[in-house]
Amino acid sequence: MKLPGFVNLFGAWFLLALIPLIILYFLKLRRPKMEVPSLALWQSVVNDQRVNSPFQKFRRNLLLLLQILLLCLLVLALMQPFLQADAEVAEYKPLLIDCSASMSATDEFTGKTRLELVKERVRAQIDNLTGDQRISLFAFSNTGRRLTEFSNDRRALLKALEALQATDMPGQLDDVLRMAAAYTRTFPIKTVTILTDGNLPDQVDFELPFSLDVQRVDAGGPNVGITEMSARRSGPEEWEVFVRVSASSVDLRGAELQLWEDGEQRESHQVEVSNEESERLVFPVTANQTKPLEARLVPAGFDSLAVDNRVWLTLPAARPLKVWVSPKLASWRHAVRVQPNLDLEESETAEPRGAEYDLLIVDEDGAGSAEAPVKLFVGVVPSDLQELIKVEEDVSSVVDWNRTAPMLRHVQLADVQIGEQPRLAVGAATKDLEERGYEVLIDGNAGPLMLQRREGLSVSYWFTFHTDRSTLPYRVGFPIIAANVVEAALKQASLSEVVAAATGVLPPISVDANRSYTIRTPDGETLSAEANVAGTLDGIAASRVGRYDVMDGSNIVTSIGTGLLSGTETSLKPVEELRFSELTVATDEAKQLDSDKPFWWFLALLAFGVLMFEWWYFQRARGVMV
Repeated sequence: MKLPGFVNLFGAWFLLALIPLIILYFLKLRRPKMEVPSLALWQSVVNDQRVNSPFQKFRRNLLLLLQILLLCLLVLALMQPFLQADAEVAEYKPLLIDCSASMSATDEFTGKTRLELVKERVRAQIDNLTGDQRISLFAFSNTGRRLTEFSNDRRALLKALEALQATDMPGQLDDVLRMAAAYTRTFPIKTVTILTDGNLPDQVDFELPFSLDVQRVDAGGPNVGITEMSARRSGPEEWEVFVRVSASSVDLRGAELQLWEDGEQRESHQVEVSNEESERLVFPVTANQTKPLEARLVPAGFDSLAVDNRVWLTLPAARPLKVWVSPKLASWRHAVRVQPNLDLEESETAEPRGAEYDLLIVDEDGAGSAEAPVKLFVGVVPSDLQELIKVEEDVSSVVDWNRTAPMLRHVQLADVQIGEQPRLAVGAATKDLEERGYEVLIDGNAGPLMLQRREGLSVSYWFTFHTDRSTLPYRVGFPIIAANVVEAALKQASLSEVVAAATGVLPPISVDANRSYTIRTPDGETLSAEANVAGTLDGIAASRVGRYDVMDGSNIVTSIGTGLLSGTETSLKPVEELRFSELTVATDEAKQLDSDKPFWWFLALLAFGVLMFEWWYFQRARGVMV
């Protein structure tokens, strides 16, 4: 058993007040001289002298003993004693508070959210702070942020805690743990406490430099929500919109799924889902121009989480894919021409006439200043790899290829013969290519035959050999590769498939280059953004579910909506353990935060009781004498 501790040891100096208190009682009585008619009173004088001796004074004066006890209790209360926790309480305590979307889940019976339960625990920690303890509050969802420095200022800590709100984003631990780890260089942090509902990815890419204490709150009530929304073009102006609905409970939960267009309900379906059985519905939609859609879910009963009941999706305006193929690549031009929904520039000039395309297929002559989000180079080695890859006059063959890559899906290359041999330089290896951002899609017997590189929104492919000097154009796989590259360009231009944007960061938005725009958020706030030279707005924060309007002055240029779209958050299912690089940390729903328990208030209350007893006893004695 640990002995009590004291926050204010300097208060013990007030015990010196016992000295003047006792001295007052040691003073002798001053008696007047009087003549008496009898010696019978001398016995009373002797008894009175005995009473005034120091030890007799302590033995018979109850008032003195009560006043000493009262003074000791008040001084002890002033010293702020506390009972030390069973576990060792750290001097510096980082508290990491989960503010992801699932923390706003409401209990069906108490009406409290998970975040409110966490706040109650943290509030108790702050109230029980002792003099040498410091708390720093952190909040996290998909990223982390520090709310306070290490402090024992209860008012500042409580103010930061009360201002904390749940976000509309899923939870991630990596970022906030790195922030806490940075403090270990300055403060002696032994344990970091995470307060969460456990609705987190079970795999964490982080090496712990401290011990981790994961405190889990109770689960919320039943929940249904939209976890997926996308659209696929089925015709020139026809789309199929897919919406998936999932639930958190074992029992089937009913809901009505509605599809809204331009503020009007277009269609609805009744669904019944559980945590083991989701439902995917299809809505046919016709759109010849940009059309915003909204999916709304209306639960039949109690729904613990409301933020996953609405999702927005914007269908792009219908247009053909703009393509340019080098005139020297006749086989590629013929394979691409037969693809539907294409605007193929049929010029015979060495360079394209336009400046912007959706797809460029070029040879060693290049495409001038024209740009496209998808480029395919034939018979070209990237300029920054020419020291690593040399093309020799020799025969080569395909050894292996990435069958899961979109460009090579459903393609058979085993029997392709090539009249050129791309060869890696002496000492070079595939990892050297990867370090420069390239991925090898096709491996030859001497070096890479096809490369891929992604740069932001753009993707480029390189055939390091010329396809006309191979048997590839005569194989069944050649038109499939051509169809795959067209499909990749359609997806990149959002002309074949569109996926609803999740909260966190808005996808890049195409606007006029080098112009300033204002983003109006669902909360009514405004953000300023500057378009880059490529004409895109990047990195716009989207922490709330809803519609974001891109405005040029008072005019709305375009709108884009977001949704939670997280099966993990909708499921409200906690993980039982978190797996780190070298160890596993269990989450515990039953454990409570261990802290010191102050009891100065008990001593103050006891002192008040002593005072009341003293008053009652001596008032009673005076009344008896009367």
